[in-house]
Order: sequence, then C-alpha cells, then structure tokens
Amino acid sequence: MKYSCTHWFRWALIAALALVVAIGATQTAQAVEIDDDGIIAADEVIDDDVFIGADTVVVDGTVNGNLFASGNSVTINGTVGGDLIVTGSEATVNGLVNGNIAFAGQTLSVGGTVKGSIYVLAGSLTLESRAAVGRNVSFSGFGMETEPGSTVGRDLQVGSYQALLAGRVDQDVDAEVEALEIEGSIGGDLMADVSEPEASPPGWFRWPGMPAMVAPGLRVAEEAQIGGTLTYASPVEQADTIKALPGGGVVYQPVAKPQVSTTPWLVARAQDCLTLLVLGGLALWLAPALLKHLADQARARPLPSAGWGLVVMIAGFIGLVVLAALILVLGIMMGAVTLGGLASAIFGVGFSGLALAFALFLLVIVYGSKLVVAYVAGNLALRRLAPRRADGIWPLVLGVVLYVLLRSIPVLGWFIGMIVTVTGLGAMWLLFREQRSVPAPVVGDVT
Repeated sequence: MKYSCTHWFRWALIAALALVVAIGATQTAQAVEIDDDGIIAADEVIDDDVFIGADTVVVDGTVNGNLFASGNSVTINGTVGGDLIVTGSEATVNGLVNGNIAFAGQTLSVGGTVKGSIYVLAGSLTLESRAAVGRNVSFSGFGMETEPGSTVGRDLQVGSYQALLAGRVDQDVDAEVEALEIEGSIGGDLMADVSEPEASPPGWFRWPGMPAMVAPGLRVAEEAQIGGTLTYASPVEQADTIKALPGGGVVYQPVAKPQVSTTPWLVARAQDCLTLLVLGGLALWLAPALLKHLADQARARPLPSAGWGLVVMIAGFIGLVVLAALILVLGIMMGAVTLGGLASAIFGVGFSGLALAFALFLLVIVYGSKLVVAYVAGNLALRRLAPRRADGIWPLVLGVVLYVLLRSIPVLGWFIGMIVTVTGLGAMWLLFREQRSVPAPVVGDVT
C-alpha cells in the first residue's frame, strides 16, 4: 500500500520533533537536569526538565517538567509533569504523563495515563487495557494494537501494515493499512484504506519483538460498535467480513489493484547499485576529501546527524514552498503596477531557479545522503575484514551493496532508508555549519 506524501511528511515532522528536542536538550545542559545513571528513584522529585540516558532507563520518581529519555530499554513508572520524549529500542509507560508522548524506536507499550496526545514512529505500539489517552493517537510503523479497556479521548490516526483495535476511541479513526480488525468501539467515523483479503500474510521480514502478523483485509467483529459511518477503500468489496452495522452505514470506495512491477528483483537491485556507484565514483573522483569528511562526521556524531537531517529535510521542503509563494506574490505585484514585462521575467527566472534548487535538493536527499552512510558502513566493515581495502573505492562498493540489499527488505527497509537518508543529510549540515563557524585567519601588521 502506498501512503500519501502528506502522511509521511507528518511522521517525519513528529520524528524531527522528538529527536531535535532531545538534541537541543543536550546542547543546553545548563537549562535542564542531566542524569546519566538511568535511574530516578521513587522518592526523587525533580522540579525541572530532565535529560536521562543509559542502556536501561527506569523512572519511578516525579519529574515536574519535560522528560527526554534515551536508552535501549526505557520504563516510566512515575509521573512526568510535561511532555515525554523517548528514543530507543523499547519503551514502557506505566505511570502518568500530563503532557504528550513522542516516541521514535522499535516498540512502545502504554499502560498508564497520558493526558495529552501520543505520536509514534516505531515498529509497534500497544495500548494496554489500563491505558487512557486524553487526546489523540498518531502512529506510523508496522503494527499497533489497542487492548480491551484502553481509551483514546479523541481521534486515532494509523499508517502501518496492521491495526488491531479492541479498545475505545471516542471520536474518529483514520487508517491506512493492509490489515484492519475492529473489535472495540469507535464513537465517530471510521475511514480506512485496506488491502484485499488473502489466504495468508505476505512473507515479510521479521525482527525481534515484532507483533504476530494477521492476514490482510478488513474485519469488523459482531461486538464492535461504530457510531458514525464506515468508509473503506479497497480493490474488492469486503461486506462479508463486516459483522456489525455502523450507525451511519457502510460506504465502499473501489480502488484499482496495485500494479506489480515486471522488472525482476535482481535486475532492479542491480540498477539501484549501478546508479549509486556511478554517482559515488564521481564523488570520489571530483571531491574525495569532502566525501571522507562527511563520512567522518556521520560516524562520529550519528544521533545529532540524524536529528539535524530530519530538520534540514523538513525545513528544505518548507523553504521551497515559501520561496515559490514569494515569487508568485512578487510577480503578481509587479503585474498589478503595469510592469508586465518585469512580472514575466520574475516568473521565468524565479521559478526556473526554484526548479533547479529543488532538483539539487532532491539529488542530495535521494543519492548524496545514501553515499555518505554507505561509505561509512563499507569502511567500518573493511577495517575488520580487510584493512588494506578500507580506503578508496572499495568501502563505497561494499556499503552501496549492503544498503541496497537492506533497503529491499519490506517494512524494515523503509526504516533503514529513512535513517540512512537523515543521517547522511545531517552529516552534510553539521560539516557545513562547522566550516562556517571556523574563524578566518587574522593577519597582523608586520613590524
């Protein structure tokens, strides 16, 4: 299933918020409490924002501010007075969060109370039976589940392979998924984009902690309750699997079946490798030092690179839209004061320059960022396997092959591609910022 550009833009913005705020906290340490042992005891009360990082993070106490947590395993049993920003492999929230939760990682389980909203970019999200969310839930990843007894006070938005909803959503549900099962209650409308049913789930890559896959298609149980209208888009009608009648009825919107590529898998991967290798070869030929400096930046500062990469990507697209609007307004103003020729020149030169800038920006995002991280991965691998080959073209060749193979894995490949893109793009930004901040040499008077 293909998601709209606005859908993925929203999730990129969510992830950027989580990472950039965390990075900003580390860069302004004087404004927050820094905790590097990973533990806030039950009797501990901190009246400030807190940044806490360790392999295992356990918060049993109270933070009367925003909490930024990063670790392989993060458990929140206490109280967070503000927002909770978490990055890591797995996180569990059993306590009280008075603000919002933003999570980027592998798995998030919520069994406590969240008075604000939850924004998640991860492999899986589970709202346990005791979970109570005061506002909205927005999820993008592989799969989410709401257990019976869980509540969402407003809307639920999900873009993933599967969504299993047995809890209560007080308002609307908007789902772009392959598989959707409804056993709980929805107070408002259900709008879904689902795949046609199949006998068994597709053979997707599985990683540790990945939820059990269910068959594609739409299924509404007899005990389900939908107060509004059920509107679903699918290649085939699925009336037989809708066992409960929604209060507003059912609306089916036919969509064309997705076209299957006729290009063999191996040929397509070879084309991807060839494209990256040609561009990478040109980079090594024309600017070898620059590529190595970018690789060093990505290797030395991976998390800041990823965070700033997301910011640069989003800011770049927003900036291009703003520039287009400015060119349009300026051209209209010139035309309004009878400077028709000047207005035409503004439109022609302005939008031509904007198109060139957009093309270069996409070239950096689509190819340049991948080359930086591919060179890093290949260099690290060859340092262990064949140290004599750790320089020159060979790190790039190995890194490109590894990236293309990993990027072709369903679901996981999308995450890998996103991480590689933002890390490489962020490394470019950090190197550019460092070069700009280097003071020019001062030449004194010779006496």
